[in-house]
Amino acid sequence: MITLYQFESCPFCSKVRALLHHIDQPFDIVEVSPFGLKELDFTDHNKVPVLKVGEEIIVESSTIVEYLNEHYAKLPFDDDDKKWADWIDNTLVHYITPLVHPNFNTSRKNLKLILRKENMDALRVNLFSFAGAFAMPKVAKKIVKKYDIKDAKAEYLDAIDHWSNEGLNGQLFNGGDTANLVDCSVFGVLSSCHHLGLVTMAMQQNIAFADWYNRCLSTMSSESKPS
Repeated sequence: MITLYQFESCPFCSKVRALLHHIDQPFDIVEVSPFGLKELDFTDHNKVPVLKVGEEIIVESSTIVEYLNEHYAKLPFDDDDKKWADWIDNTLVHYITPLVHPNFNTSRKNLKLILRKENMDALRVNLFSFAGAFAMPKVAKKIVKKYDIKDAKAEYLDAIDHWSNEGLNGQLFNGGDTANLVDCSVFGVLSSCHHLGLVTMAMQQNIAFADWYNRCLSTMSSESKPS
């Protein structure tokens, strides 16, 4: 049995989920508490995602995706795909936190949406969103400084155009007529903030992106899968 230890809103976790949904691979989810990470007591790794397959433990999203592709998905992956995979992890993903958590008020509002989506009770939603809204804008500022982000919104939309123009290049998917690992990873990262306005912003920016995202949504999201 495959078990994914995750945060629901984590883009790296969402990247793994997108691939598992796309290949219709059954898996269990364990939602990890950000306060203490007690669900990860079985490993020294203190970050999500963590994948457990039987007694085997795999960490880091890129390594997990590679493992799942080798053992389950078996999708082609060449040097050009590797360049896109690096772009996702080193560029695209870093715009999300500054856009979702730019300041206390916006961060708290978005955290409430995230926590409610996880079916958390009202008391804990208020408590955790208040505490998180102090911490996450500080994380966002560190990301902005580390990756020299000048204008998170403008650079994010430029990244959407780059993906649409160069990644899709007039095709249905980066993989051509069918989605590949790169499609799953881009969709996974972006779908982590689907309900926070970032996807809507991108769809309004680029029609080709909107069409591609909706195609991915039909196979890579649990919301499109029968329960």
